[in-house]
Amino acid sequence: MKADSIAQLFTADAEIGHEGQPAVKGRDSIYSFLSSFKNVRVINNRDEIATSSIRDDSAIVNGSYAQTVIVSGKGTVNVAGKFTATMVRDKNNWLISELKTRSN
Repeated sequence: MKADSIAQLFTADAEIGHEGQPAVKGRDSIYSFLSSFKNVRVINNRDEIATSSIRDDSAIVNGSYAQTVIVSGKGTVNVAGKFTATMVRDKNNWLISELKTRSN
């Protein structure tokens, strides 16, 4: 996983969280969180947008995700769920300001 590249998709004060887990706040903390998955290799990822709405410089995207990952020493794991991403336009780019996920 390229934690540095992924973290750059978020605003400096972004927040990510999975239902029932503590939220991770701030781009640097998101980078550290993603970097902690050194023993995980994503072999398949699918994201599907169900709805999206844009108003001025903000957007909300709802959808689903499914991943197949290999966890060192534990084998293959499949995860799937729903997501809601709140995004803001920063100059010419869209950045994620909040990403919430929940399992199916």
